[in-house]
Formats: sequence, C-alpha cells, structure tokens
Amino acid sequence: MTVLVTGASSGIGRAIAIRLAECGENVVAGVRRISDAPVHSRIRPVALDVTDAAQLAAAAKEIGPLSGLVNNAGITFSGPLEHMPLDNLREQLEVNTVGALAVSQAFLPALRAGRGRLLMISSTAGLVTVPLLGAYSASKFALEAIADALRQELAPWGLPVIVVNPGSFKSRNRPKSDAKAESDRADMDEIAERQYGKAMDVFLQFNKKVEAGAGPPERVAAVVEQALTVRRPRPRYLVGSDARMTVALKRLLPTQTVDALVSRYIGLPRSESSA
Repeated sequence: MTVLVTGASSGIGRAIAIRLAECGENVVAGVRRISDAPVHSRIRPVALDVTDAAQLAAAAKEIGPLSGLVNNAGITFSGPLEHMPLDNLREQLEVNTVGALAVSQAFLPALRAGRGRLLMISSTAGLVTVPLLGAYSASKFALEAIADALRQELAPWGLPVIVVNPGSFKSRNRPKSDAKAESDRADMDEIAERQYGKAMDVFLQFNKKVEAGAGPPERVAAVVEQALTVRRPRPRYLVGSDARMTVALKRLLPTQTVDALVSRYIGLPRSESSA
C-alpha cells in the first residue's frame, strides 16, 4: 500500500518519508517544489501546497488507496501577539490547521479505500503554550481539536486517527521562522520594541540553543512508522523527554507555576517597563 506524507521536503517530514520507504512502504512525498523532495526508489514526489484546493483535488484523483496519511506540513510565526500582524496569524492557521483538514478531506476517500490511518503531526506547543509562540500554539491547539473530532467521527469505519507530539527536534523550519521574526520585528514601532525587544532577543537566542541541542528527526520518524504499522495504535504519542516532562508538569502543577517555569526556562525577563 501507499503512505502520503505532506511537508516532506525537510526536517521531520523528510525523515518520515525516508524511514517509511526504507521499511518497504511506497511513499508519496508532498512538497511545494519537486526539487526539494527526498530521493529514494520507493518515494514518488508530488507538488502539494496544502492551501491550494486545486492541487489537492488533482493529487487526490491521481493517488490510489492509502494505508496512511501523515499531515506534517507546517510553518511557524513567532512574536508577541499584542503586535503580531494579523495576516501572519491567518497564514499560520491556514497552513497548520485549515491545511491539515483540507488534506484530510481530500484524501479520506483514499484512506477509506485502503482502510488506512490518519496521523497528525502536532507539537508539545499544541498542549502547552509558550510565550511569543502564541500563534503557532493556537494553530496546534486547534489541530488537536480537529484530530479529536475526526477520531470520534471516523471510529465507526475503523479508521484510526493518531496525534504525534514531538518535543524539540532538528528542523530547517526554525532558522526560517527566526528570520521571519527578525523581519517582523524590524517593522515594529518604537513602543512595541520597548515593550518586547528584550524578550525577543532572549527568545531568539533560546531558539538557537534549542536547535543546537535538538534531537534527530529520525526519532520522530521511527514513532510514526510504529503508529502506522502496530496492530493497535495509541491515539497519542509523545516523542522526546522534553515533551513528556512538559505535559506532565502542566497536568500536575497550577497554571501560574507552569507559566513561571516556562518563562524561566526560556529565560524571558520577569518584568518589562510599561509603554
């Protein structure tokens, strides 16, 4: 059978496509540019922009029954919500949330035909919100709700819906996201810079440290392969010790304590002078 992986050009998506191909699966790698697709005899690249309805419809007609669909495509916008351009938020939700549902709708007939499994690559940020990542967290929190609803709605047909929540793993997405944050910051007015400039400096330095120490995306790919092939898949897989620790702290500690711990872990200033 065949598995479709969206966002397969880099990072976790690329690792998933390669892992599945090496395990003997036929993989359709959804990428925005064919030249960016991973190369393997079992990988067939297809141009797939999750926000392009015409592309999704064309690909759905071309691809036959699926044993799995991995919704991985995503982008990240960071910055203070107080000053975030609303077009950034709209694009964040359009790709990470609406796009994932659009792909699911387009390929659910193929999943039904193949009695396949639907996987959503979420994030620990879909369970615990991080300051200056509010837009990204919003998109992943919404994805969690969509996955929960689909899991219940598709249960009568025996179509499993599985959420994978990775912690910090290496991705070419993080440097691109930081560059966009720097660009947006350059457009901030003086008040916004005075309010959040120091916090943004700390946050961007923290991101560099995270990327330097992040684990290989192949670890996430191994979990995805397990979720697609094990006889009874779990509805959720947390990947990485940081993911498990973050979720456990949220469950066990008061909200104010979690807020303080997260901000302290990132290194954000405890207070800022008012505008």
